[in-house]
Amino acid sequence: MTSSSDKSESSWFQKRHGEDEFIRLCGSFGYEYQDLPILAPTDVFLRKSGGELASQMLSLIDATSNLISLRPEFTALIVSEHLKTQPEINDIQRIQYSGPVFRQTLGSSLDQQYFTQIGVELIGAGTPIADAELLYLASQIPSHLGVTGYNVRITNLQVLNSLLDSKKLSDRARNFIISSIPELQSQSTSISQLLTQAQDTHIVGLNPSNDHLQIAIAGLQDEQAKEMLHGFLEWSEGLAPNLGQRAADDVVERLLRKLRSNDEKEKVHETLVEVSKLVNLEGDNEEVLDTAESLLETCPAATAALQSMRSVLNLVTDDPNMSSKISIDFGLIKGIAYYDGIVFDITDSSGGKILGGGGRYDALSTDLGSEREIPSAGFAYNLDALLKSAVTEPPNVAVHPNHWDSSTLLITEDDSQDLLALQLSREYREAGHRVVIGFQYHSLAEVVTECQDEFWENIVFVSATGNTEVHKTDVANT
Repeated sequence: MTSSSDKSESSWFQKRHGEDEFIRLCGSFGYEYQDLPILAPTDVFLRKSGGELASQMLSLIDATSNLISLRPEFTALIVSEHLKTQPEINDIQRIQYSGPVFRQTLGSSLDQQYFTQIGVELIGAGTPIADAELLYLASQIPSHLGVTGYNVRITNLQVLNSLLDSKKLSDRARNFIISSIPELQSQSTSISQLLTQAQDTHIVGLNPSNDHLQIAIAGLQDEQAKEMLHGFLEWSEGLAPNLGQRAADDVVERLLRKLRSNDEKEKVHETLVEVSKLVNLEGDNEEVLDTAESLLETCPAATAALQSMRSVLNLVTDDPNMSSKISIDFGLIKGIAYYDGIVFDITDSSGGKILGGGGRYDALSTDLGSEREIPSAGFAYNLDALLKSAVTEPPNVAVHPNHWDSSTLLITEDDSQDLLALQLSREYREAGHRVVIGFQYHSLAEVVTECQDEFWENIVFVSATGNTEVHKTDVANT
C-alpha cells in the first residue's frame, strides 16, 4: 500500500475509493453524510477534550479577535451543531463524516500534522442495542477497506469510575491513579514505588501539625467542617496575627481544600491494589466479567456497569466472526476526556497500532450547553493509517455510495428481541437493503405518528414473543 504522505494520483484514488466504501457501508446502517467546517471556535474543542488533544490544537485569532481552531476531531463539532437544531427528546440522528483533521506534534513536519478522519456519531440513543450496533459497524470498517487482521479491545469506563467514586479520593489522588494504570498493567512499576511517588508529590500524607485537624473533620460534611475550622481559628489566638488581610472565610476555605486534597496512605494503597487487579484481568470474556464482578461485589454501581457491558458483548458476539476478535481490557483509558461509558479501540493484529476507536459520551451535550444529557456515541478511524495497513485494495464502488434500491425500518416491541433485531438487520443488509433499527419506536402506530419525514419500502416489526411481521409500503408507487 502507498505511504500516508504519498501525494500521487494513485494514492488519491485509493483514498477516494476508501471513503466511498466507508460511506456506502455506514449508509447501509442509516448514517447520512454531513459536511462540516474545518474552522470552529476553539472553545467547542476545548471543553472536555483532555490535555493531550488540547495541546495538539492549531489555533489562531480571527479578524474579530475570536480564538478559532482547525478542527482536531469531529465529535464535539457535530454535537455542537446538533444542539443548534434544538432536538426533541426522542430525536435520533445517525451522522457520518470524512475529512482532514489537524493536530500538531512537536518535531513533526507540516504534512504530518493532518490526516483524513472517517467516522460516525449516533446521537439520541443510549440502549445496549445501540452500543452493540455501533460496535459491530466499527468492527466491519477494517475488512471493508482491505485490512485482514485486527482486534477489538473494549471496556466500560463506568466500571473504573464507579470504583474510584466509592473510595472518595481527592481529584489529585484519583488522577494519579488513573495516570498510573499503564504502569500497573505493564507491571513496570510496583505499587510500593507508585505510593512513594504519591508521597513525594504530597498526594498522600499530611503535615504532622495538621493531623489533629484531619481527625477533627473526618466524616463531616463540608459546611460542618468549615464551622469547626472557624471555631478553631477563633480559639487559636496565636494564628490570628498571621492571617494578614485575608478574610477568615477565605482562610477556612483554603485550609479545608488543603485538608481534603490529601488522602490517607492506606486508602490510596488499597485503591491501587484493587485497580491493579482489575486492569490485569485476562482470559475469556465471560470469565473476565465473572471475576470482575467478584472483585467489585461491594460496589453496586460498578457491578451494574459490568452488567451493561455484558449485555452489549452478548449482542455483538452472536456473530462468530466478532467473538474471536473482541477482548475486554479494563486498562483501556481513552485520551479524549469526554468518553464516559462503553469505549473501544481497534488495533492491527499485533495490537501495537491503533487504527481507530470510539465509545459513549453522554455528558458531552451538557458540557456544550444543553440543558439535558443526550445519550450519544461514535467512533473514528485514521483513514491514512487504515489504508497503510491494508493488504488488498478497497473495492471500487460502482454506484453512488449512498444510494439504495430498498430501505427497511426494523422495530422491536421491547428489548427482549434485540438480538433477533441485529440478526435480521444483517440479513437485510446482505440482501442489499439500507436498514435502520428504530431504537425509539416500539409499535407501528409510533412509526406512523412520529416518522413522517422518512419513507421506507419495508417496515419489519418484531413482537415480544419473537414473531416477525413485514409491512410493505406504497412509497415505491408514489
